[in-house]
Amino acid sequence: MTIKIDRGDAFPTLERAIWWSLAIGCSALLVTAAMLEPDPRGYGTHAQLGLPPCGFLLFTGAPCPGCGLTTAFAHAVRGHWALAASANPFGLLLFALASIGVPLGLIAGWHRWSVDAVLERFAIGRWALAVAGCGVALWIVRLTNAL
Repeated sequence: MTIKIDRGDAFPTLERAIWWSLAIGCSALLVTAAMLEPDPRGYGTHAQLGLPPCGFLLFTGAPCPGCGLTTAFAHAVRGHWALAASANPFGLLLFALASIGVPLGLIAGWHRWSVDAVLERFAIGRWALAVAGCGVALWIVRLTNAL
């Protein structure tokens, strides 16, 4: 796949930094998930990072949209897809996106792809809305099941 850049040989350092930051950030996320032991409850794995318990869960007894995300990532990085989906189905989707972000950031930075061109060509704004909509829908389902 070739994404044309109409700016000659000049490639802004900022765009390359954006692509490589995407790759580094997603890599850090995946490495962190690999270092964590998934909590058997399906949530709470984030406590291994020194983070406090979920205030929403403590206050309402129902999961917040983020409950189980860290656990889902910790399972997914080990290839335990069903356990990841049971911890938080949205986490499995975010894990897939983070996994795609590593090679995308490296390839796009190497080939000097324009950030604007990639966002436009792949309609990233529409995909982001779709992903957000899935997150809201899954949270509603999880809230309904918890009550």
